[in-house]
Amino acid sequence: MNGHGDCLNCKSFSKSAFSCLARDIVSKQVIGNSVSINFKKGQDVYTEGAFAKGVYCVQSGKIKIFKKCADRNITYSLASNSDLIGYQAFFNGNTFTNSARCLEDSQICFIPKKTFLNILSSNHDMAMHLLKKLNEENNRLANFARDLKCKNMLSRIISTLSYIREKFGIDENNCLNVTLTRKDFSEIAGTTTESAIRILNDLKKEKAISFYNNRIKIADTNKLMKYL
Repeated sequence: MNGHGDCLNCKSFSKSAFSCLARDIVSKQVIGNSVSINFKKGQDVYTEGAFAKGVYCVQSGKIKIFKKCADRNITYSLASNSDLIGYQAFFNGNTFTNSARCLEDSQICFIPKKTFLNILSSNHDMAMHLLKKLNEENNRLANFARDLKCKNMLSRIISTLSYIREKFGIDENNCLNVTLTRKDFSEIAGTTTESAIRILNDLKKEKAISFYNNRIKIADTNKLMKYL
């Protein structure tokens, strides 16, 4: 069900970009204008090149951020609880610079452009927070481009496993806390689906990883690290 967002009672609020705002600003400006929306697995939150009417704050769920490509998409970033996505559009002529798609059912707050820009222009801490995030994203893009040029596919696969663990954590079965298709995984690693499947199976044979309920379990970190 969709409805008005309630930042102050959101479990992800303390880590969000809006947490640096005074409570009265959150109550009057953010909560009064935001809408909480349910997204299904596989549904696009927004698409590259579309006009941006606002920004999105992830309450719960997992999102992939990608650039469209002719033969396959390139996923260069992941988002989860508390992450603000889509804000780059307002530094790019109000059009989205990437696409965002749900990797699982997600609850996401939409904050209109006018509300977001009004808050951003009057709050130094939030502006600095987003500048830091932009810098982190630029560094990740630069590292992604470097890895495509300098790392072999095995190293990229292992780096991808580490990144997913860092971003989404581990579930109760010690597996990466997200269910990914092999295509999704290959797009994060910057390789073909066939190559990703082959290398993951090789790592399974080496007992460095295993599979459980369609999730990847890192069985031996030391074995993985020796390939980097």
